[in-house]
Amino acid sequence: MTAKPYEIMTCSEIREILNRRASGEQELMDAILDVDASSLYYHTHSYYLAEKYHHDHHPNDFATWASQQVRDRILGERLSVLDIFALKDVEGLRSELATILESHLDVIGYSPRALLGDPFEFVTSHDVVLPTGRTLRSIDDLRRALKEMSAESMYYHFFKDAFGSGRRVGTLVEWVGSELKQDGLAQRLGAVNPYKLHLDQLRRELDGLLAAGGGNA
Repeated sequence: MTAKPYEIMTCSEIREILNRRASGEQELMDAILDVDASSLYYHTHSYYLAEKYHHDHHPNDFATWASQQVRDRILGERLSVLDIFALKDVEGLRSELATILESHLDVIGYSPRALLGDPFEFVTSHDVVLPTGRTLRSIDDLRRALKEMSAESMYYHFFKDAFGSGRRVGTLVEWVGSELKQDGLAQRLGAVNPYKLHLDQLRRELDGLLAAGGGNA
């Protein structure tokens, strides 16, 4: 049976500033427990779509704010090592962020504030997802596409279409298993943690798995 083709997508963000700010860590925790899940996703994932992916020390906006605006480097480091890949969905992310903040506040006994810095401004985004016009029918197609895929397409298929859609893996990886009938390869691709890799590293690791899994480039 012929595999159903898969279309490579791209995406962009339209940002919306919410009417919610936090000037201190207690306020930040309270807001995290209350704001829409899309805002939490934005503040922990826009990093992977933006240019700061290559040079920013902190991989999410909460860690950046705690470290740079509140000058609480301990909390900044704790929020920096948040393992999103181990979480099931954005509600799990909400719980983990709140747990980190609550634990930190319990230890220090007070709520540090951004006295000389800026308050945390909650933002959400609306995604515009569009087809690129590139269609895959085989592992060879996927390997060729992966080498040329834009950062926006990489972000969509390995972040937004996976964790951002409440799935363990995105539909591209699912397609490898369901349509190309390569379940083992799909499992290996799905085990790659994109949060630990820069985009070029992610490309190389995925391509290595695809090359070992079958097909010629």
